[in-house]
Amino acid sequence: MNRNRALAKANRRRGLKRYAPLYFFFIPSAVFVIVFKYLPMAGLIMAFKENPNMLRAGSPVQAILDADWVGLSNFRTMFSEPEIFQAIKNTLEISLLQIVIVFPIPIALAILINELRGKRVKRSLQFTMYIPHFLSWVTVAGIFGAVLSQSTGLVNNIMEFLGHDRVAFMSNKDTIRGVLISTHAWKNIGYSSMTYMAAILALDLDQFESAKIDGATKWQQIMHITIPGILPTIAVMFVLRVGGLMEAGFEQIYVMYSAYTKESIDILGTYTYRLIRESGLRPEYALSTAVGLFNGLIAVTLVLTSNWFSKKFLKSGLW
Repeated sequence: MNRNRALAKANRRRGLKRYAPLYFFFIPSAVFVIVFKYLPMAGLIMAFKENPNMLRAGSPVQAILDADWVGLSNFRTMFSEPEIFQAIKNTLEISLLQIVIVFPIPIALAILINELRGKRVKRSLQFTMYIPHFLSWVTVAGIFGAVLSQSTGLVNNIMEFLGHDRVAFMSNKDTIRGVLISTHAWKNIGYSSMTYMAAILALDLDQFESAKIDGATKWQQIMHITIPGILPTIAVMFVLRVGGLMEAGFEQIYVMYSAYTKESIDILGTYTYRLIRESGLRPEYALSTAVGLFNGLIAVTLVLTSNWFSKKFLKSGLW
């Protein structure tokens, strides 16, 4: 037993010495996560306290500490608001649409690009598709706002030329979700395909050569080698995406949000933001924290559940 412990200790020392440079790269990311992700979690106590008075206290921390405990009162208030249920409904519907429609596209795109023969064509397509990812949502909203403008937009000009009525895509509650899904896909599918491209390039080329010798077509190679080979990557990305089901993209929706489209795209993120912004001199910090905590608990549950399903049916998961 002592010998095994000594060997394990020696292996750990050798590992630390061998991979020491990698730990230096890890330190900044660890510090970032601790400072900006874990330390702010101390503020979750506001969900169980009365709304702190930031104007009277000497500091925000003191205001939170001085606030009285109210137990689950904020959560009862949250679920007594009819708007919260509409926000939850919109959040789930928009996220599910993004997963069902957009999630498979980068996978198919990566496979198609991998099958292209010309290197210049591949690089040109990759470069062109990656550019939208680096544009801010404000820029994307401006581009699509100009293209979809009811009065001067290219799409409406074409529709009018074909004999159809002009449509206010950006300010119509019936069409705004289609705009959200389209802009989400346009901005993210190119960059997301990089992950699957990397997984495809890591596959064993000998399998493809053997399949060619056996007379397998390209489609058969994709179905029986490529897709099974990248299935673990697909499973991990799917679990991560399901974990963000309660997000639905706050930044994207915020820049396209208006009173006309509120009914269709008011999600938990924008609902929480309005609790703080529209509450006058004493923003509802406690109530918005309760909403955020509820959102986080649902996200953790979704990650655990989707990871269990992924390991059971796809034999791969996050852990």
